[in-house]
Amino acid sequence: MPLSPPLRLLLSSRRRPLAPRHRLLSASAATAGTPTPPSDRAAQLAFAVHGSAAAKNFPHAIRLTKSLVQASSPSARPGAAAFAALASTSSCPAPALGVLVIALSQMALHDEALSVFHRLPVLPALPACNAVLDVLVKAHKFDRVWKLFDEMLSRGIVPSVVTYNTLINACRHEGTVTKAWEVWNQMVARRIDPNVVTYSTMICALCEEGFIGEAERLFFAMKETGMQPNHYTYNALMSSHCKIDGVNRALALYQELLKSGLVPNVVIFTTLIDGFFQAGRISDAKNTFLDMHRYGVAPTVPVYNSLIDGAFRSGDAQEALTVYQDMTRLGLQPDEFTCSIIVRGLCDGGQVQVAARFLEILQQSGTYLNAAAYNALIDEYCKDGNLEEALATCTKMSEVGIVPNVVTYTSLIDGHSKKGKIEVAMAIYTEMIAKGVEPNVLTYTALIHGHAKDGDIDAAFRLQKEMTGKGISPNSITVSVLVDGLCRENRVQDAVTIVLKYSGQKQHGDIGSCFSNSTTEEGHSIPNSVTYMTLIYGLYLDGQYHESGKFFSCMRESGMVPDSFTYSLLIRGQCMLGYVLNAMMLYADMVKIGVKPMRYATVCPEIWSRDSPNGLKTQT
Repeated sequence: MPLSPPLRLLLSSRRRPLAPRHRLLSASAATAGTPTPPSDRAAQLAFAVHGSAAAKNFPHAIRLTKSLVQASSPSARPGAAAFAALASTSSCPAPALGVLVIALSQMALHDEALSVFHRLPVLPALPACNAVLDVLVKAHKFDRVWKLFDEMLSRGIVPSVVTYNTLINACRHEGTVTKAWEVWNQMVARRIDPNVVTYSTMICALCEEGFIGEAERLFFAMKETGMQPNHYTYNALMSSHCKIDGVNRALALYQELLKSGLVPNVVIFTTLIDGFFQAGRISDAKNTFLDMHRYGVAPTVPVYNSLIDGAFRSGDAQEALTVYQDMTRLGLQPDEFTCSIIVRGLCDGGQVQVAARFLEILQQSGTYLNAAAYNALIDEYCKDGNLEEALATCTKMSEVGIVPNVVTYTSLIDGHSKKGKIEVAMAIYTEMIAKGVEPNVLTYTALIHGHAKDGDIDAAFRLQKEMTGKGISPNSITVSVLVDGLCRENRVQDAVTIVLKYSGQKQHGDIGSCFSNSTTEEGHSIPNSVTYMTLIYGLYLDGQYHESGKFFSCMRESGMVPDSFTYSLLIRGQCMLGYVLNAMMLYADMVKIGVKPMRYATVCPEIWSRDSPNGLKTQT
C-alpha cells in the first residue's frame, strides 16, 4: 500500500532580574534590631527581608526572599544558603524564615521548603504552615499533612479557608470523599465560609470518584450563594460528564460558561474536543478547535494530542499525521504523549513498521520519549507473534535510557505465554522481579494463562496463590483462564466450584443466586460472560448438558449476551437430550437479541482452543 503524502513527509525527515533593594532598608533594619548591613549581596538582601517582614509587607518580603534564593551560590543548596543568611543577620529571624518557607514553596523548591521548615525551632505563622501543607500534598505525603494540621491545632493556630482548601485537596488526592466532607463540616463549624476554591476542589473530588450527581448539586448550591464558578469548576464537571454520560451536558456547561462572561481557556477547549471525539462527533471537535482562534486562545501540544488521537480513533491515520505536521510547523515540540499516541495509532492501523521508523526518527531528533511509546510497539509485535522484534525493541528502549516498566514486561510475558514459550515467559518474569518491577494482575494473568494452556494447572494455581498473597485480586480474565485450564484437565466440577466461589457462593446450590451480589466475599468482580461461556463449553464437552443450560440461564437473567458459539453448543445439547422445543426457543432468543446464527463450521474462541466436539458444524 503506497504511503500517504503526510506519511512520506513525516518519514523523510531570562534570567530573572533581581528585586530592587528596599528603599527603607536602614529604617527597616533598625526596626528589626539588626546591625548595619554589610556589603555582601546575600546579607544585604537578608537585611531587606527582615525589614519587610517586620513591617508586615509580606508580598515584598517574599519577592526579596526569592531574590536571596536566586543569589545563592550555584554549588550550595539554595534553601540552606538563604536560611544561613537570614539566621545570621537578625537576632529574631523567625518571621523572615517563615517567609523563606513560603518563597521556596512558590518557587517549586519543595524539598528545600521542607528542609527549612524542619530546621525551625517552633511552628511558623499560619501562611508558612499553609505553604508547607500544600507542599506535602503535592508530594503525596498525606500522613504528614494530617500530623502537621493536628500540631497546628494543638499549638493554637487557627486555620483559615486556605488551610481547609489544602486539606480538601489532600482528601481529593487520597480518593476519600467522606473525609473531604468531614473537613468541610469542620470548616463550617468554625464559621469559615467556603470560597470558590473550596467549592471547586470539592466538586473536582466528587467528580473524580464518580459522584457526578452530588457534584452537580454542590455546583448548584455554589451558584445559589451568588458565587461565580471559575474555569477549574466548569472543567471538572465537563471532563467528568464527557467520561461518564457523554458530551451533551458538557456542551451545556460550556454554553453556561460563555454566558457567565468567562472566556474559555485552553484546558476547557481540550476537554470539549476530547469529549466530541469520544462521542464520534468529529466535525464538532474540529469546529471547536477553530473556535479557539476566535477567542484568542493559542492551541497547545495537549490540544493537538487530542486532535491526533481523535483522528486515529476515527480511523483516519492520514488526518492524524497531517495534524502532527501542522503542530510541528507552528514550532510546537511533540511531547511523550504525542509520540505514544502516534505509535499506538499506527500500530492499531496495521502500520507497525512505519510506527517503528517514526519512533526511531523521534529518538534520533532528541525528542523526549517515555516508556509508553515503546510499550505500544512492543505490545503490537507481541500480538503479531514477532517476539524477536519485541525483545529487540525492549533492548533499544533500555539503550536510550528508558527503563522497562510493568507494562513492558507484561506484554513480553503475555506474548511468549501465548506462543507456548512458558520457560522464556518465566525467565522474563524472574528478570522483572530482580529489577524491582512489581507485577500486577495482568502480569499474573498472562503467566497463569500460559501455564494453564501448557497443561500445568497446578503451576497456574501456585501463581494465583502468590498473586493473592501480595494483595492482588484476580479479575474476570484471571478467573476465566483458571476455569479454562481446569476444563482442559477434565476437572469440570472444580471449574464449577471456582465460578461459584468468585460469584460469592460457597456451594453448588441455587446457581441463579450467584448474581445476587455485585462482588464476592473477597471483593473480587463477578465472573463475566467469557467466564460463563468457558464453563458452559467445559460442561458441554463433559456431557453435562443440563448443567450448562443452568449457567446459560444465569447469564441471560443477568443481562449477559452469549455468543453464537455458545448458542450452538446449547442448541445441539438440547437436541441430543431430545428437547427440540427448547432448542427452537434458544434459537428464537438468539435471533431476538441480535446474535447472528453461524452458517459455517464453528470456530471456538482462542481461550478455549481445543478441538471442537465431533460434528459441531452447521451446514450452509
